[in-house]
Amino acid sequence: FDPQTKNDESLISRLTEGMRFNFSGALMHHLFLHEMRVDFLASIYPIRKGTIYEPADILMALFQSSVIGLPSIESFKLVNAHEFGILCGMNRSPEKETIRNHLSQMGEQNLSGTLVDKIAHTLLNQGFIDTDVFFIDGHFLPYYGLNVIAKGYYTVRRLAMRGNELYAITDFQGRPLFFITESNEIDFRPIIRMSAEKLIEYGIKRPMLVFDRGGYGIHFFKELDEIADFVSWAKHVGDKKLEEIAEESFTGEVKWEKKKYKVAELDRKVSESSQTAQKDGRAQTSSIDLRMVVIQEESTGKRIAIYTNNRTKEKEDIAIYMLNRWGKSENIFKEMLKRFNLNYHPGYDINELEKQPLVDNPDVELTRKAIRILKKEVKKLEEENLIMEGKQSKRKDKRRIKKIEENIIKIIENKKDIEGFKSKLEELDEKISFVELFEGKKMGRSDLEKKRIYDAMQFMSYNSRELLVEIFRDCYSDKRDVKQVLDLVTSLAGYIKLYGQTLIVVLDRIENEKHNTAAIKLCEKLNRKQIKMTGHMNFKLSFHMSKIKRIG
Repeated sequence: FDPQTKNDESLISRLTEGMRFNFSGALMHHLFLHEMRVDFLASIYPIRKGTIYEPADILMALFQSSVIGLPSIESFKLVNAHEFGILCGMNRSPEKETIRNHLSQMGEQNLSGTLVDKIAHTLLNQGFIDTDVFFIDGHFLPYYGLNVIAKGYYTVRRLAMRGNELYAITDFQGRPLFFITESNEIDFRPIIRMSAEKLIEYGIKRPMLVFDRGGYGIHFFKELDEIADFVSWAKHVGDKKLEEIAEESFTGEVKWEKKKYKVAELDRKVSESSQTAQKDGRAQTSSIDLRMVVIQEESTGKRIAIYTNNRTKEKEDIAIYMLNRWGKSENIFKEMLKRFNLNYHPGYDINELEKQPLVDNPDVELTRKAIRILKKEVKKLEEENLIMEGKQSKRKDKRRIKKIEENIIKIIENKKDIEGFKSKLEELDEKISFVELFEGKKMGRSDLEKKRIYDAMQFMSYNSRELLVEIFRDCYSDKRDVKQVLDLVTSLAGYIKLYGQTLIVVLDRIENEKHNTAAIKLCEKLNRKQIKMTGHMNFKLSFHMSKIKRIG
């Protein structure tokens, strides 16, 4: 290894000496990082001369912060920078202020979409994602802001913004390939279309998409049919219609989540109403021929219909896809909300803002400006009337009289608005806190970019855990708590020491013998993969479980 800086030399010196390391188990996530090549992902961002940390270092720090459960950038102050730095493959991790500065600079590049695309391409190239079928599900990201409404002058009104929606596109196993963050005002159907086009761009010729009733639309189905297959719950199919299907038509059977379902299918031509077409501004109605797959729960006899345009998959497969929509595609958000701070926005630090001194209230200046503009307008109208009244005394003109009356009405309205703004001014505080100032800040493109970069690393750490879970299933036979036991292993502390080009990682022994034996098997499997540490030094990693019980 050829250390490039004094920091690199210091890192090698510390590791050669050996040390107790609280994040020993978390080093297992370097398996995923090595395959994903963080330096390659970060290469889209320009490197600034004279800076200690590069974009790859910032992405690495954000990824590992999600791995160990740091809920925000602010919480970086809770970890030892030298110790956390080793987990990130560097001598010392960046401070939270440094991360904020770099994240802002990266956000200004507007390259989060390219970053998400590179991650998706890499996941596909590594064979990590099952391309047979994809699920689309959304999660609301609450966000509120200040809006200034123009009325020929500035008025000051606080309005709640609707927020954003985060859509995850996952495979059958619930592993996210990419995500889309858009305004909550955008309909679900354009997102589905956008997702299909993205998948085609990634090399999947005719993707199959599974989505909920929010994507229902006959005209939309017809348009989507041109580029993709889809599976969705059927609408406007009454219970009576479903009951008319003969029992002998249910020739298929599937099991899902300990329940049994019988499966039938029939062809169905679905058409939209003329009112729906007119509402969308279309003169002609749309219709499409679909397969209607019907599932009947064995225990209750309840029947539910599914629509698909796919003609090659077995009806049982279609049923499983839709039943899976109830499970893993929704569970990803449940798990991410449990493990990560998905609603967190890295735009600004509330805790830091609360400590700042009071600042001038911008609403005060806006209100005063509105009063000045209105006074000028009143003066201008009054001067116009004086001139027109002088002309009127010399020669009568009905049009001039009408104009004078219109100006008088405007003057009365403006004076009334001036009094209203003066009353408003008396209510406003001259000084406000930074929190109040930012609480009303509308989310800009750069803010949304930072959110997307942060979330990209959260989704990556989710996939990293899924990769380790897949490997761990061969080491631990109890399916009920396989993820919980893996989390126990990857959160273990231990000892690390550099021998030559190999970093030896000895994890603390687990008291439960069954869990400890599984951890030993996992270490052996990972060692056979020849994992290399991602970061400034590409050390080979070798994992082992301690044979000695640690006291204290």
